[in-house]
Amino acid sequence: MHFESHNQPDTDQKDQPLVTVFCAVWHQQPDKLELLRSHWENLKSQSIPVEPCYIFDNGDQAPDWLEAPWHSFSKPLTIYEAWAAGVALAGTRYAMNLNMDDRLATNAVQELSKKAVETRSALVGGDWLICFDKDHLTQEFPVTGYDGTCFVPAWPPRPCEGLRLGSGSGERGTYGAATMWDLEIIGKWYPTYFGNGEPILSIGDAIFWNLLQGKELKMTRMRKVIGRYYSDPNAQAEFRPHKDNELIKSQGLSTRSFASAVLSGDFSWYGKAEAFAKKPPLNKIEQKSAALEAKYRKIFGLPEQAVAAE
Repeated sequence: MHFESHNQPDTDQKDQPLVTVFCAVWHQQPDKLELLRSHWENLKSQSIPVEPCYIFDNGDQAPDWLEAPWHSFSKPLTIYEAWAAGVALAGTRYAMNLNMDDRLATNAVQELSKKAVETRSALVGGDWLICFDKDHLTQEFPVTGYDGTCFVPAWPPRPCEGLRLGSGSGERGTYGAATMWDLEIIGKWYPTYFGNGEPILSIGDAIFWNLLQGKELKMTRMRKVIGRYYSDPNAQAEFRPHKDNELIKSQGLSTRSFASAVLSGDFSWYGKAEAFAKKPPLNKIEQKSAALEAKYRKIFGLPEQAVAAE
C-alpha cells in the first residue's frame, strides 16, 4: 500500500481555510466523474473558502479538470479508511465528510464552523432533506429552518415530500449524514477496524459519535436543514449487508486507525489480521506508529489492546 498526493494547498497563502471537506471517490462508484464534477462545484460555491480533499482508491487518478487537492491510494479502501485518510491529510482545524451524492447548502460550512467556534464543540451537525432522485446534485440552496419539512422514523426512508433526516433535532439519533469536527480537540483519528482487524463497513460514524459521547466531549446539533442527502438502499454503503453490529459486540473496537498509517507512512500491517500478542516495534517507523496508537488509546479512554506489529 502507498499513496500519492496532487494539487497540494499553498500553506503560505494568507487567508487559510478553516475547514477541510473530504470525500471518498470509490473506484466502483457509478457515474463517478459526473458526481465528482458537481461535488466539487458544490464546494466551490460555499460562502467561505473550504479546503477540498478527494481520496481515490485502487490506483484511480483524478481527471485533468480537478484542480482540487487529491490523493490516490494504490489499493481498494473501505469508506471509513478513506475518511480516516481525509482526516489525516487535513491541514485545517476542522474537518467534514461529504459523500459523493450528498450536497451542502451554500452557507452550510460557514454556519457549522461558526457554531463550532461559538460553542467550542468537538462536533457539530445539522439536518438534511432526504432526496430520492438526483436533481439536488447541481442545485444551489441556502440553509433553511424546518418550515415545510417533516420527520418519519421509517428506515430506509420512504419517499415523502419535505422529509428530513432528523439529525438536527435528534429524532433520528444521528448527527448527520455529514458532520464537522474539531481536529484540535479530537485529534487525527477515525475508527476503521474492529478488535480482530476486520474493517468497519457501515457504522463507523455511529461508533465515532458514541466514542465522543463516552469522552463527554461537547456535541452540538443545529435545528436547521444544512444539506440534501441522497437515499438509495440499492446503491449506498449504509444499506449493504454487513456484520458490523455483531462484530462491535463480540470483538470490540481497535484503536489502530488507517489515519495512523497515513500519518506515519507505515502500511506494513495493512491487510493483516491483528494478533493477540504484540511484538515490540523494530524500527523508528514502527515506533512512531505505536506511539500514535498509544496516544489515541489515551484520548478515547480505551483499554490497552494488542495489535499486530511487524
